[in-house]
Amino acid sequence: MNRYESNRNWTISEIIHWGTSYLNKKGCESPRLSIELLLCSVLNTTRLDLYLNFDKPLKKKELDELKSKINLLLRNEPIQYILGWTQFLEFKLSLSRKVFIPRPETEQLVKFIIKKNESKQERKMSILDIGCGSGAISIALASFFRNSQVLAIDIDTNAIEQTKENALLNNVSNIETMELDIFKCVPEGSFDIIVSNPPYIPISEYSELPPQLQNEPKIALTDEKDGLSFYKRFAKIFPRMLKEDGSFYLEVGWNQANLVSEIFAKEGFSVQIEKDFQGIKRIVYSIRF
Repeated sequence: MNRYESNRNWTISEIIHWGTSYLNKKGCESPRLSIELLLCSVLNTTRLDLYLNFDKPLKKKELDELKSKINLLLRNEPIQYILGWTQFLEFKLSLSRKVFIPRPETEQLVKFIIKKNESKQERKMSILDIGCGSGAISIALASFFRNSQVLAIDIDTNAIEQTKENALLNNVSNIETMELDIFKCVPEGSFDIIVSNPPYIPISEYSELPPQLQNEPKIALTDEKDGLSFYKRFAKIFPRMLKEDGSFYLEVGWNQANLVSEIFAKEGFSVQIEKDFQGIKRIVYSIRF
């Protein structure tokens, strides 16, 4: 959008048409959705209201703000950070640039846990989320298992604060947070369910990640080693952290499921693997009876 275009009168309809074409030419993923979401952010409205007000002109300050956000998008800033929120299942999560953006694969992880434990919905269970990040997993599980207590831990203060904020935003009260380095100590007590989506990208692959992904916190992406550090630690500490009939569920990288399974098998666990919606082995889990 050049100076002349910025000074002319633009309606919502014209902006959507122009923005879709412009972002498409720039190689932006989902160009129409992106320009609509950016417009909603600038106008503080919903996508439905955009279509109900197609002929409404934008003010100059609104155009300037939109232009600024488009520029951020073209500099590989994830749109979730630009908007300040993301959707995870039915939950709207506040999101700062200091925490990892939850992915659809993690939504599937949560759905899988709920499916496997649906009969226990009314039980009073103790659930542990290791590496809570934005609080997505903790909030979804705490919302479904309302009688249970979820402990959300993370080494990063930013993640703890984000989880607290999102629990409040989604009116979920059965979550406790704790700043903790799982490599140095473990939470007290034993747990019915342990879940984790840890940093699993090998440091050797980090530089090959898409630019947008590299704009997310490095601490949430890689263990700075082979990508297996957390699983090796989990295999050592889970025997004393899980209740006798407890279970664990772990998200893993696209080529890690067999390796992670072997790590746990060596510690005496019987593990299984679940594929994601792309057919990739994504969840390593163990259910004890």
